[in-house]
Amino acid sequence: MNLIEKLRTGVEQVQHTAKQASATVEMPETGQTDYAHLANTLAHWGVPCVAEVISITATGRRNAASRQFAIEVEAEGNGDPYETTVMQFLVDGVAPAYAPGSRWEAKADPEDRTRMLLYGRAW
Repeated sequence: MNLIEKLRTGVEQVQHTAKQASATVEMPETGQTDYAHLANTLAHWGVPCVAEVISITATGRRNAASRQFAIEVEAEGNGDPYETTVMQFLVDGVAPAYAPGSRWEAKADPEDRTRMLLYGRAW
C-alpha cells in the first residue's frame, strides 16, 4: 500500500467514524435547555432558603442521565413560609434521599417563589 492509498484509507475511516458519532448525538429538547437555564439562573441569583420535602413523585420524563420528579416542599427563608412543587431532574438512585421530612438547601426566584432549585442537604 503506497502513501496515497494509506491516506485515502485513513480519511475514509475518519469519515465513517464521524458519521457514526453524529448519528448517536441527541440534541437537547427545549424543555431540557429551559431547565438548565433556570437551574443556572437560580444557582447564581436565587434567594437562599430551606425546603422541607412533603412528597416526591416521578413525572415519567427522562433525559440521558436522570429522571424528573415533582417534589412538593414547604419553603422557609424567602418571605413567609409557603408550599410549592419543584420540578427537578435527579440522577438515578438519588430520589430516596428526598423522602418526606428531609430538608434541603434551596434557591428560589425572588420574583416567582414557585421557581426553586434544591441543591444540598440542610442539617
